[in-house]
Amino acid sequence: MQIAILDDDHVIRIARYALSGPGEVSESYVRDFFLPEEMDPARVLDAGRGLHQADGVSLIPMAAKFDIRRGSDVEVIIFRRGAVDAAAMDANPKLKLIQRIGARADSIDLAAAAQRGILVSCIPRMTLQYTAEHAILMMLALSKRLIEADDSVRQGRWDRARVHPDHGVAYNWAGLSNIGGLFGKTLGIVGLGEVGSLAAGMAQAFGMRVLYCNRNRLPAAQEAKLEVEYAAIGTLLAESDFVSLHATNIPENRGLIGAETFAAMKPSAFFINTARGPIVDEDALHDALTTATIAGAGLDVHTVEPRPTPDKLATLPNVVLTPHIAGGSRKGIMLEIEAILDNCRAVLTGEPIKYQVRV
Repeated sequence: MQIAILDDDHVIRIARYALSGPGEVSESYVRDFFLPEEMDPARVLDAGRGLHQADGVSLIPMAAKFDIRRGSDVEVIIFRRGAVDAAAMDANPKLKLIQRIGARADSIDLAAAAQRGILVSCIPRMTLQYTAEHAILMMLALSKRLIEADDSVRQGRWDRARVHPDHGVAYNWAGLSNIGGLFGKTLGIVGLGEVGSLAAGMAQAFGMRVLYCNRNRLPAAQEAKLEVEYAAIGTLLAESDFVSLHATNIPENRGLIGAETFAAMKPSAFFINTARGPIVDEDALHDALTTATIAGAGLDVHTVEPRPTPDKLATLPNVVLTPHIAGGSRKGIMLEIEAILDNCRAVLTGEPIKYQVRV
């Protein structure tokens, strides 16, 4: 069997190591990727058991820059980003499996694959689910003033003269103001990729209206399926109670969110970033938070990581900060890699694949 991987990022490189061992991806890269958690590279290599060169399986090297449209003898294509259409399938007549790392299949021509007897699998990524959950967590923590509420209970801060428990019940004895929630509120998502789409679905379960803006508007059918409304960025910022950033970390998006963004938001709105730190001008964010331009912010990602101390954003009571943990443990990526390699082994042995997508 010959396997081709179409793109390159950290997840893909770990998958490459599992298939080919030390070489174009070093053992030190694997160890460093999982730090400060410990991961034995031998476990990663074991994920590719039965798919190594000694087993008669070859992986097209990264340096070859595989072009799916030029044609080859590949039997399995693995990718995260890109597209596989009918022309690409015809250029690779031995193709048996199209394996996407991610649950969305809109970049694959499913009808063409079915006509040619090519299996398609799109695995849902636990790490993306967790990231979407974390964005919702930030919204809840800010709107319910979770950090301040927790601290007030621990420190016993309440006005003894104004709180009179009734049958042992003392509602909001800490006297917190502006306590809200998500129900009936509007969420504006900037960048409706996979994480943004997952967050949209979770927000709707809380009874939220969801607006989105994207470089490219989604087809009407997909908007209807996701139950989201397209809005120009100005409209989205003006109408949203929460603005959640899920844009791609590409050079042209650096500093995308700045003073103009925050000035266009409601004074009562909250800003959430679980995408990447450099997309946001943190000086402008600090100004917006200290001048009551916006109500608060939740940041899992930061311009500099680890975040330096002392730090001016860390001194603000209307900010929730976490240390880039939205996606959960890095070891969770191993479950995703093991799932796609299980499918590769299934193709070799003629067994059913997991997460198969049909027309």
